[in-house]
Amino acid sequence: MAEQQHLPPYMIFSDKTLKAIGSAMPQSLDELMAVKGVGQAKLDKYGQIFLDVLQAIKAKA
Repeated sequence: MAEQQHLPPYMIFSDKTLKAIGSAMPQSLDELMAVKGVGQAKLDKYGQIFLDVLQAIKAKA
């Protein structure tokens, strides 16, 4: 996503936030919003994309 938007990756989410998302494995936008480092703007822009990826990972497990 960062490459497509010509942004450095940390502008999407920091490594710390990505690790927190991976640990929490949120299954809803509300749960994702509860992760430190996820604000409303990023939730609106990237939230569903990340949830789709997390659900795909969970389905493979």
